[in-house]
Amino acid sequence: MKLKPRTFFRLIKESYISWNLNDPWARSATIAYYALFSLPSLIIIVVHTAGYFFGTEAVQGRITQEIGNFIGLEAANAVEDMVANAAINANSTLAIIFGGGALIFGATGLFFQLKAAMNNIWSVTAKKETIWRTVINRMISFGMVMVVGLLLLISLIISTLLKVVGEYLAEISQVFSMLMLNILNFAISFAIITSLFAAIFKWLPDVQVRWKITYLGAAMTTFLFLLGEFLISFYFGQTQPGSVYGGASAVILILLWVYYTCLIVFFGAEFTQQYAFYKNEKIVPNQYAEPAIYQELERLEKKKSQFVDRDRIISIFQDKAQEIEHKKETGKQDEA
Repeated sequence: MKLKPRTFFRLIKESYISWNLNDPWARSATIAYYALFSLPSLIIIVVHTAGYFFGTEAVQGRITQEIGNFIGLEAANAVEDMVANAAINANSTLAIIFGGGALIFGATGLFFQLKAAMNNIWSVTAKKETIWRTVINRMISFGMVMVVGLLLLISLIISTLLKVVGEYLAEISQVFSMLMLNILNFAISFAIITSLFAAIFKWLPDVQVRWKITYLGAAMTTFLFLLGEFLISFYFGQTQPGSVYGGASAVILILLWVYYTCLIVFFGAEFTQQYAFYKNEKIVPNQYAEPAIYQELERLEKKKSQFVDRDRIISIFQDKAQEIEHKKETGKQDEA
């Protein structure tokens, strides 16, 4: 997986060109819109999954803290209110069933749209959208939600262990313990986020790609994500872009955060694709998909037939018009 600097920067350049051609701005805006509705359901499921082991209040507090680090405490509190208002009413079995179904459908919407964007990057598309295939896609998306919950659980376990290790190291040297904990915390955060991005690049698109390929792209995405996290936090702190929207500022900040994050994720996916091409990886669609060019050619063929029909219809009208004009001329001659 070692790359020469010249090769690495060439891949970066080609990734940017492909990224820009795929119009990430519009796709990121679309996913940010879906994320606004998926976020409460997503967090509820993640909180209850990880909260089974650590308690829902501890998990929810951790999520609020992380979101607050990204986009500020106001937006984090807004997300917390969304989760509280979206809670399932447990007084009725029917309400639990429908409420749970709505939560799953809402939570998977974000990954469902992200999957379509990933397919576009890899230039593949579903052969035929059936009810069964839609269910499978939702199950894959729900699996990604469970992956998020699992990684959060691992993060909480590691944080607990680090706290114990930190207390032990503090007895030796306060400065040494803080330095070691910061290094370990960064390394573990990097590994967890990289694993999440690698899973997204591996499982969401309808292509067969090896983990070895996705992890390099995921590592690049994580680096850009953490850099973007710092820059976005600084930008939000200095300019306060949501202040002009008044009461809706928290929602705007969430949309901007997801929007910028999607731009980074799409670039990482493009880098993964370019690296796969560089390594001459045999990338093939899975059994449910095919190269997008097939359907594009089919659409072009239909348009061509439409143009042919249009020309034939125009020709018929022209013949009819000439026939009518000829009859008029013949009638005038007879009258004369």
